[in-house]
Amino acid sequence: MKLSAASPKEIALGAALGAVGAAIFLFAFPAGSISTLVHDVLRLPGPGAGIALVFGPFLVFVVLLSSLVTQANGEALIAALAFGISCTLLVHAFGVRTGPAGAFGSLLFLAAVVALGLAVEVVLVVGRAFPRAWHCVLAGCVANAVLLVFYWLVIFPRTASWVRWKDLPLLMGICLVGGLLAGYLVWLVSQPLSRALALRQKE
Repeated sequence: MKLSAASPKEIALGAALGAVGAAIFLFAFPAGSISTLVHDVLRLPGPGAGIALVFGPFLVFVVLLSSLVTQANGEALIAALAFGISCTLLVHAFGVRTGPAGAFGSLLFLAAVVALGLAVEVVLVVGRAFPRAWHCVLAGCVANAVLLVFYWLVIFPRTASWVRWKDLPLLMGICLVGGLLAGYLVWLVSQPLSRALALRQKE
């Protein structure tokens, strides 16, 4: 898959996708809902199960979809920045409640989101030789793993606790499966969207 330089319209589209994705995520998963799902319902260990299973795959979907729909360099990072900034504004300006362990709205949270966006950009450049479906799956797995490791090393020691060694294999396995599914879903969705946008540009 070959990517071109982003035009102003494509930059605006990436930013819009990131902002909309942030709003959907915050209101679809209010404070405590992710923790309740992964720890109380699914009985998964932590910290990191919510990142690996819910937040990471959702963010991968938004960021990767932005890049594949426009097929432009830098779109993943633009969407990630828009997502992080929009989350921060919604949390601080409008008082949207989030779980304290995730540090939503903080500079560390923004850095984690940007790290995921950069991971997607790197995989899209390095993995050009792969078929598009494999490209998406690889980007999803790598980006979700980067986000989870960032949380384990930088955020959770401040907001929750260090992850236990015995929980690492299970949580990383969930992370890779979540990233794989998110990447594959992006591949499925991006094909008709790309065709629709191409037809509109020709009109």
